[in-house]
Parts: sequence; C-alpha cells; structure tokens
Amino acid sequence: MAYYLKDLPFTEEGKKLKLSDEDRERFRLVYKREGDGWVLHDIYEKGGEYGDDCIVVPLESTYKGHMELDPGQIFANVKGSTGDKFPVGGGCTWIAFWQCMYLATYHREPPQNCCTDGNVYCHNDIAYNIPQYFSCGGNLCGGHVILNSLSIEPEKGNLVYLVPICNNHNIMNVCYRIEGVYNHNLFMKIGNNPTFAVALSYRANELVQDYLAQRPLETHEKI
Repeated sequence: MAYYLKDLPFTEEGKKLKLSDEDRERFRLVYKREGDGWVLHDIYEKGGEYGDDCIVVPLESTYKGHMELDPGQIFANVKGSTGDKFPVGGGCTWIAFWQCMYLATYHREPPQNCCTDGNVYCHNDIAYNIPQYFSCGGNLCGGHVILNSLSIEPEKGNLVYLVPICNNHNIMNVCYRIEGVYNHNLFMKIGNNPTFAVALSYRANELVQDYLAQRPLETHEKI
C-alpha cells in the first residue's frame, strides 16, 4: 500500500486550480521512489496496486502550472525523455496525464489532435514535403518538449513542457531521416490553435523530498 501525503503543502500554481472536493479526490498523483528521489508514476486509482515505495499526493501539491503556446511557436522534443515515463500497469500514459491536467484546469474535454502544424523543420526553416519525407499520424502521445529549435536533454529539475503530439512527431528525432541521412536537428511548430502545455520539473520533485525530510514516510497513513 502507498503512503498518503494528504497534508503536503500546495504550490502557488496548485492553489489557483481551486478544485472541488470531488475533483481533489479524482486528481491525485502517485510518485515512486527512484534512487534518492521520487518520479511521477501514475494518476491515482482507488484499488490500484501501489507498493511501499509509492506515495500518493494531491495534484495541487506538485502542480507546476501550464501555459498556452501560440500558433507558430517553435518547439523540439526532449532528448532522453523515454526514460521519464509511467511504468506499464494501470493503463496510465503521459497523454492521460496531460488530459487529466486539462480537465482539472478547464473542466471540459481536451482536444484529441496533434498540436503541430503537421510539418517538421530543420534549421534552414524549410518545411519538408509531407508526402515525400514525413507523415503526421499515429496514436496521440504526451510529448516532452522544450521551447527551442534544438533537441536537448535538460538537467534534472529543469522546466519542460508536455503537449499532445502524434507518435510520428514524438519519435522523429529518433528515427526520422531525409534522403537516407538521419537528422537530429529537427523541430516543430504549433498549428493554427493555441495549445495547452503542462509544465513539468524534469525527473525531479524537490517539494516532496523536502517535506519528507521533516515528516518521514512512516508517519503517514497508507491507502
């Protein structure tokens, strides 16, 4: 059973959500121990199988905020983010997490389409011909991105964003190639509509760690 940190203080952004009691029960997050820290593991589900290495916290306690990305905003995939994912089990994915945040913020169903303009770009800012080189499509994913035209791996704790992109855009820096040459300097642009982007602290959660330094796990109830 997981430890429930129900008294974990809310972040400033978390306070702005103003969730109802029902929503507060619905939107709880599970973190799992990894080394000396904690990483996001799941959206809490009553009856879910969580071990002693897991903690359950209110959404408002870890919420880093969000922003609206304007049409035309340049962004790139985060390198190495495949290691920052939910484990198999419970059916939870990063796109499910993005949808959860959207519902908690706007209280309406989230969009179901890739947020890009359908193209990929290189650093000469030429959009490659889609039928010839690239096809926007596949399942919708929660892509870890940075607001930059160069794909990099951020330092632990740096701010990154989660946006809804198709599987093809999500993996393009891994397997995409042009005329037989692999290209790792590709980026994307937001399409015609503003896009809801969830802010994440990359592979880190210092608030939880600081709290547990004062109130060890053993002092909390299990659920």
